[in-house]
Amino acid sequence: MERPENNKWLDEALTETIGSEKPQTDFDKWKQQHPDAVNMLTSRAGKEASVSPARFKTRRMIMTSTITKLAAAAVIAIAAIAGIYQLNDTDKIDTTEIHNAMAGPQTFKLADGSEVTLAKGAQIRVNNAAGTRGFEHIAGVVDVSVVKGLGEFIVTTPYGEVKALGTEFTLDMVDGVTADTKEHVQLLAVEVTEGSVEVSNTKGASILKEQQKLVVEKDRAPYNISQDDNVPARLKERMTALVDAMKAGDAEAYSANYNFNYLYKLIKGEVEYDSNLFGGTEADAERLQQNLANIESAEALGKAFVQSVNIDGPTKVYLRDIEISEDGKHAKARLLTGKVAGSMRGSSPQWHNFDNDWWQVDD
Repeated sequence: MERPENNKWLDEALTETIGSEKPQTDFDKWKQQHPDAVNMLTSRAGKEASVSPARFKTRRMIMTSTITKLAAAAVIAIAAIAGIYQLNDTDKIDTTEIHNAMAGPQTFKLADGSEVTLAKGAQIRVNNAAGTRGFEHIAGVVDVSVVKGLGEFIVTTPYGEVKALGTEFTLDMVDGVTADTKEHVQLLAVEVTEGSVEVSNTKGASILKEQQKLVVEKDRAPYNISQDDNVPARLKERMTALVDAMKAGDAEAYSANYNFNYLYKLIKGEVEYDSNLFGGTEADAERLQQNLANIESAEALGKAFVQSVNIDGPTKVYLRDIEISEDGKHAKARLLTGKVAGSMRGSSPQWHNFDNDWWQVDD
């Protein structure tokens, strides 16, 4: 015989969990992902649980025995644990297909023959609607090779649409908080290997050609430096060289953007401090003069600078935009850098046009 107090605490716990209005784990989604677990946990309950014909609703279960209640409690508890696990460990996403949703790492072909490669942690949802081609990009890095000659191929994302006509391109979605400034960054990086794509949202549109890339952030127009008419051609070269150097982890290439002839003169007291030409404060410039008073040449200064650059191997770099000053002589970029989402940092390298070139003055 069952003890009344056992039924009472189970009833209260299940009522509180099932009937709560608080945010809960997506129980239906968990059941779809783990059918074997659901069958195992509920098989002993017999026919005592009634399910709505239209949709499984936990609160409609008729719980008349302790076995049924325990089975339901176990399923709910495991579903909650699974939800917490998926929130905190995004690198271990289920790679099974769920309602047209796919997760990496894997490579597969769409119905039209186009090939999609998902990196670890990437997710998409396949579009099976008649007369359409493409998919929904949910998370992570995705490489796409589109079959040519079959009409428009459209990838939808939270930040806009990517439309392709016979092409190869990479989509890299970032959604996280920077390690330094704690800024919540949400963006999609698009890079074209072959052909062209159009990236558009309600804020604007940009057409990317072969070997071009752009970044589109939430509630911002797509940013493509190659199409930014406000940025001088030489600064585009400098900015691109900076991004490539950081991606490759090349400290020497990174350092090439600095004017060491000017910095050497500043150290030797041959030129006065100018905040536009030296990114630090006047006190920083004085410390530089004291610490490097014995430096022998601009070349020696450059070598010392290369050794001090804090670039720890190849890293991801996202160029978010560049702002040009009203006089057209100063520029400030917004970058997002880092090897993994949790360690990414925001930086704002600055540039100034002097000595007949654009030079980086601050990192």
